[in-house]
Amino acid sequence: MADEFSLRAATVEDAKTLAALNLACWRETYASLLPAETFAALTLEERLDHWRGVFRTEDNIVALAMDAAGEAAGFTHWRAHELALGGRLGRGGEICAIYLRRSALRRGLGGRLLRLMAAEMRASGLKWASLVVLRDNLNARQFYEAMGARRFGRELSWRGVPQVAYGWRDLRRLGR
Repeated sequence: MADEFSLRAATVEDAKTLAALNLACWRETYASLLPAETFAALTLEERLDHWRGVFRTEDNIVALAMDAAGEAAGFTHWRAHELALGGRLGRGGEICAIYLRRSALRRGLGGRLLRLMAAEMRASGLKWASLVVLRDNLNARQFYEAMGARRFGRELSWRGVPQVAYGWRDLRRLGR
């Protein structure tokens, strides 16, 4: 089922598509998880500024998933970073975003996108990856755990909403 979606590298020309998709995914996913005032601050213009900024920095990698009708169905965003754990882990990948439209969920696309990111990170010489997820987003947490991620670190907060960190110490194991 995941093969019904095409994947491609996103470019600055996709910023408006990504902004609209990002906002739509947040509305579908976070309606019951974020305070109303947080949603009020999330505008198309704010998201467009965000995505244009992402493309101004060359260490950001963004992929866009399109459905069979040519509509944007999901996206990923990652970049390399270092985690200071006594230098044991070295450089790894930070998964900044992975979002799918509700209509694309449970069709294999999420796993396909995560495996694509893992392959890109390994090709860039990275060994591990991490991400943060809203603590109460149980569906996403179950998905990451099913893909081999393990919870680590302390609880974080984004705009007053609790988050937890997950990661893969070895990208070769992601999704197995």
